[in-house]
Amino acid sequence: GESNERLDVGGIETAWALNPARSYPWSISPIDGGRLRLGWLREAEWLGSDLSLDKLTADGRAYLRLFGKRDVLALRAQGGTTRGEPDFERSFAVGGYPDSGVFDLVRTNLAVLRGYPDDAFTGRRFVAANAEYRFPIFSPQRGWRSLPLFLRHLRGTVFLDAANAWSGELRLDDLKTSAGVSLGLDTAVGYALPFTAELTVAHGFDELGDTKLYVRMGFAF
Repeated sequence: GESNERLDVGGIETAWALNPARSYPWSISPIDGGRLRLGWLREAEWLGSDLSLDKLTADGRAYLRLFGKRDVLALRAQGGTTRGEPDFERSFAVGGYPDSGVFDLVRTNLAVLRGYPDDAFTGRRFVAANAEYRFPIFSPQRGWRSLPLFLRHLRGTVFLDAANAWSGELRLDDLKTSAGVSLGLDTAVGYALPFTAELTVAHGFDELGDTKLYVRMGFAF
């Protein structure tokens, strides 16, 4: 593969997205519908780049209401590929949480693979899949005395992750997997500004996998 020297980049970026996912006042997350996003990056020498290639990405999500009310099954599938510059093997990365934009040229990490070091695996292609069962624990829908906080929900999540980044041919045995649980808090600061946080414990079952603790704002997806 190539070295990690600095690259000059210049390209054209575009994306198409469909987002009919819905949530309601008592929802603990998006609860109906889904989302689809397709992205394309053209990197070209005539635009000032050291490389000439295309990066194509796809991201699909579905949110399914369970048991008729507020429990949610959240599903996500992703993939990406690189065309051109066959010696360039730093297109995508997986490991940890996403840490870059959709159209970054080098080591773009779009996937959620908890329980592994950040950007642990790289390659010209990537696939990822996630399943989360989200359920309410406590929904007070109230504040406490005169503090400017409004507690909406305390929720739990049980999840499975699978992903890999590679060059050459994909082998299913090379997929990295993990599982874990999260405790989430949904509140509003000043009774108007939504705030979501999660405390997550995840364990990776394959090479470089470990038990890791995460504290993050927002949902995994």
